[in-house]
Formats: sequence, C-alpha cells, structure tokens
Amino acid sequence: MVNFLQMGLRGVRRAIELVIILLFVYMTVSVIVQVIGRYVFNFSIASAVETATFAQIWMVLLAAGTAMRWGLHVSVDILVAQLPSKVVRAINVPITLVCLWFLWIIFDGSFRLLEIGEIQSSPVLRIPMYYPYLAIPVAAAYLALEFVIVMWTKTFGDPSALTKEHDERAAL
Repeated sequence: MVNFLQMGLRGVRRAIELVIILLFVYMTVSVIVQVIGRYVFNFSIASAVETATFAQIWMVLLAAGTAMRWGLHVSVDILVAQLPSKVVRAINVPITLVCLWFLWIIFDGSFRLLEIGEIQSSPVLRIPMYYPYLAIPVAAAYLALEFVIVMWTKTFGDPSALTKEHDERAAL
C-alpha cells in the first residue's frame, strides 16, 4: 500500500513539474511572439497576452507546491533553530493545523469564485473564467499535500529525508 502511494505521489509530482515546464515554455514563446508581432510587424496579438497571463497564473500557483516540497518558501526560523527538537516537534503540530486551515479557506472559497467564473468570460478569448480560476483549488490542494508531507517528516519522521531527496535532485 505504501509503495502504491509513493508511486502515485511520484506520478503527481512529475505531472505537476511537467505542467509547470510546459506552461513556462508556452508563456515565454507567447510573450516573444507578441513582442515580435508588435514591434516587427506592427500587429498586436491580444490573445497571446491573455493566454500568457493565464499560463503564468497556473504556473505560479502550481509551483508553490513544488517550492514547498524543496523548502524554497521564505521563512523566519531563527527562533525555531534555537529550540530543542522536542519543542520544535510540538510547535509544528499547531503550525500545521493553522496553515492547513488557511489552505482550506482558500480551497473552499475558490468554489464561489468558480461559480462566478462560469458566467464571466475572458476579455479577448471569451472563454469562461472558470478555467483560469480553477488553478486556485488545484494549487491549494497540491500545496496542502506537499505541506503535510513536509511537516509530517519534520514532526514525526527523519528531517534529513527531506534534504536527502533535495540533494539527490540537485546533483542531477
């Protein structure tokens, strides 16, 4: 069962990373095409700007979970670094609960935004804003997943396991 969950998690992470890369490539190419169209051919491609914006929204929100996985979010941990490990583990539990509550508020509130997005359309492409807004609950769920894994490892598991995976990844 654990192997199945690990394989599923690995698959989700690879899919998210692939989507982030594809969105970044699309956003970059779209902006370059827009700049060339505007300044070389004197023709603006409005849809390129709008789709690049939507790609950026999805990319940034999904990358927040990946940044959580690699420990790249900004944090002030000078006090925590001075505390004994048992105290740190005890503090991690309420911190985790508060952060998960915050992510739940985002996740739950995004469904009201999705309802609005079903009747609202984008200015240029006229697609329902539901699709760009869908990034919020998807990203909140993924961020919560990565956050729980990180905090569980820091609280109950071997914290060096987090850096071991990060070091292996950095060596590639």
